[in-house]
Amino acid sequence: MAPKPHHTKKPRQFMAHTTSQAELGYPDAGRYRRTPSGARNVADLVGPGDTVRTSYDTGGVVIAVKEYSFTASTGDSYPHFTIVSVPRDRYGRHRDADRHWINECVAVDGRILKLFENNTDEVFVVEYARPHPDRPTRSILISN
Repeated sequence: MAPKPHHTKKPRQFMAHTTSQAELGYPDAGRYRRTPSGARNVADLVGPGDTVRTSYDTGGVVIAVKEYSFTASTGDSYPHFTIVSVPRDRYGRHRDADRHWINECVAVDGRILKLFENNTDEVFVVEYARPHPDRPTRSILISN
């Protein structure tokens, strides 16, 4: 019986999904998301006290939203946000070890997505702790 031919498959190159991977030298496709000019950014969509969940089943109560910027190899700058959260049962009395970071978030069409287009992760707001700008408000005038 003749031996089976040995097929060698070229390993598929892993593309960077994060700024850290790009900085480590992973190939970067150079395709990034950007919040359109005049549109609400991540800090407008989510804030302290809101509860978030990710598409990969993490999340918690937001304690901070911080803005950063990534400079691509082309020299273009891409703003993005980090959402810092803690587990619901630790909110208001958390330690540094309780903090979790959802990095490189960009708002696109009201959705919170990742900066790198080939990263399909998404952040969802489960519950708002404050009035949301899209919600209609009701006013009551009280007079004497």
